[in-house]
Amino acid sequence: MSRTQHRTAWSIARNVLPPVVVKAVRSAARVGRRSDPPDWEYLPGGWPDESMQLRGWDAESVVSAQLSRWGPFVESVSGRGPFGLSHEAAVPDIDYAVHNTVMSFAYVLARAAHDRDRLSMLDWGGGIGHYYVYAKALMPELTVDYSCYDLPALVEGGRSVLPQVSFHDTRDRAFSRRYDLVMASSSLQYVKDWRTDLAGLAGVCDDYLYITRQPFVRRVPSYVVVQRPYRHGYETEYPGWFLNRDEFLGFAAEIGLTLLREFLIQERPQVPNAPEQADYRGFLFAAPGRSSDDPGRAHDDPGQPGR
Repeated sequence: MSRTQHRTAWSIARNVLPPVVVKAVRSAARVGRRSDPPDWEYLPGGWPDESMQLRGWDAESVVSAQLSRWGPFVESVSGRGPFGLSHEAAVPDIDYAVHNTVMSFAYVLARAAHDRDRLSMLDWGGGIGHYYVYAKALMPELTVDYSCYDLPALVEGGRSVLPQVSFHDTRDRAFSRRYDLVMASSSLQYVKDWRTDLAGLAGVCDDYLYITRQPFVRRVPSYVVVQRPYRHGYETEYPGWFLNRDEFLGFAAEIGLTLLREFLIQERPQVPNAPEQADYRGFLFAAPGRSSDDPGRAHDDPGQPGR
């Protein structure tokens, strides 16, 4: 059976079998695939060149997987239950980490929307637009002027489910205006020159910049990994940074960003042979030049927030 045929059969089984059986089958399948490459790989040589032949995020399998899960995701958000179903979840199970991520975004959204009835927002690397769905569910009384930047395949997929949203597949279009709130969720780490992107985001931000779902280490310098998300239905591979927290916050301060709040995001991938395992975090910044009377500006040392 080919990998495509296997995933089709598995997709049918998920819809038929009880959740407890699905979990047992998945566990057994992982044991039986010991010859498969690991989900994560440490790259001691740094950012890879083209010889590694990584397919990247602009892959049809990423778009098709997210579109196939769009219906259950939207349904879960529009109901009265917890915000616990990921837009990327292959199995529709409630996840406490997802709920924490969404509630952290809710704090940011509420703070950015204070005394407003309309908010302009840029979602950098926003996929097919799931944060727009969150924003509308979290604050239905708020008009969200939402723009989303991503790669062409994801932009095309996003336009098919959210025609009311402005999707951009070029930096120039995304950076052609300014925004009240700019965010990058699990996206900044996937570009080689993350500093340029961070500076660009700060440059179009009037009030708040939110970087979240990003992996950080504390004791070692930044390093590069490869992720192979096959078990999530993504038939692709991509490199990414595990950034040193102090290096990241130091550069943010250099370009005029002021740290307002740090968030804990419950994701801790295990990377074989890595010099330090990372955990995922989020950071809310005040935009360069924003008034210093913001009550959140309580930490003089960006390396030690909250102390």
